[in-house]
Amino acid sequence: MAKVIYYKSIPTEIKRLGITQHKCADMLGCSLSGLTHRIKADKQQLHWAIYGLAKYLDKEDNLQENVK
Repeated sequence: MAKVIYYKSIPTEIKRLGITQHKCADMLGCSLSGLTHRIKADKQQLHWAIYGLAKYLDKEDNLQENVK
């Protein structure tokens, strides 16, 4: 299955959104360690969640630059 949304670096994308990883984890409803685990697992679900968070925060302006 092709990856439709795939960020090169989720931590970099979280930083670009102007939030901390702790705040991101809180907004996604998981713990910081859970977010770290999800980042390391690199599954498609988290990429979609970060995309949704970017849309929610209205910061998808350079999405094409950060998605491969």
